Amino acid sequence: MINSVVEPMNNIVIDTNPLIYVYHDVPDVGKNYAVLLGRLAKKNALLIPKIVYGELSLAFEDEKELNEFLGDTGIIIGEMTPESYVIAAKRWETYNKRRVVMCAKCEKKLEQLICTNCNSRIKIRQHILSDFLIGAYALQMKGSDLITNNGGYFSTYFPELNIITATLGAPSLS
Repeated sequence: MINSVVEPMNNIVIDTNPLIYVYHDVPDVGKNYAVLLGRLAKKNALLIPKIVYGELSLAFEDEKELNEFLGDTGIIIGEMTPESYVIAAKRWETYNKRRVVMCAKCEKKLEQLICTNCNSRIKIRQHILSDFLIGAYALQMKGSDLITNNGGYFSTYFPELNIITATLGAPSLS
């Protein structure tokens, strides 16, 4: 009888953008993410939270096509815990407090924007709460990695995660 060692599978969470690049066969980057995902799928569980499923639904003709894509790639849709939602909200709040608004022309940092009609403060959001939900879901997976094309942002607000990207050169683990 042959003894074989079964390596435990790691959880790898995938952000929306790499999957869109793969599905739409975006030149270079889509192929690199396809190669990366194929390689990682051999020894890991590939997961997305339901928010990624929702975002992906906009890139597909219909739900059937999306489900076939996920089935073909072996990607599993996961559930978030209530605690993960709280983590996402708190980190999103931190993001909003840190963000600096700059003039696109002269690059002067603006303390705040005020509506000229009612004098209310105007908030500009560059990253939406769904980005933070994806990061919090990856944290929930305990020791998981996150595949994304937004490595800098996730590294800043989720430094506990191992960020994996596929550059234009070749897929790499960071």
